[in-house]
Amino acid sequence: MKLTFLFLFSLVFAFFGCVDLKKEDYLKRISKMERALDNLEQKLNANEIDSLVDWKQATNSLELRIKNYLTLDTIDLILGKKIDAYKLMRRNWNPLGKQFLQLKKEMKEERETLKNLEKDIENGAGDRAAYEQYLHFEKNKIKQLEVMMQEYVKLKVETLQTYHSLHNELNLFSIELLRKYKLKHP
Repeated sequence: MKLTFLFLFSLVFAFFGCVDLKKEDYLKRISKMERALDNLEQKLNANEIDSLVDWKQATNSLELRIKNYLTLDTIDLILGKKIDAYKLMRRNWNPLGKQFLQLKKEMKEERETLKNLEKDIENGAGDRAAYEQYLHFEKNKIKQLEVMMQEYVKLKVETLQTYHSLHNELNLFSIELLRKYKLKHP
């Protein structure tokens, strides 16, 4: 009888010990995902375009000056390519702003989901057999956020490079067009 009791006690202890090991593993994996999410948020905040409105306004006014005051029938091929590249760059400002806000929103939602999953695992709530699936799903969501972040940073870098390489030259050109127009039409 004592031997049976000892055997059952050992079996129950071993079962709950394994459950605790899984629980600890799940919590460690959530902690790792939270750190990855922290890194993504830091990277996003470091790549925020704080003067987006100013750059949009500057590009729009420059493009409008060229559109209104360029009266040539033909233009230099190099200048035409620069103007086209500048127009394409200008169209990236709105998607950049939207991508930034979307990433912020998705990261906030993911952080909340991870906190809820962590509480469920700590309390043993919900379908314990599905914890592994939940963790896998959340890990994939974080990978998707990483891909979205890479696309955002790539577009931001390309847009800013184009802006910095062309804006001053085209701005001077557009101001010169305006000056010539005012001379002809006092």
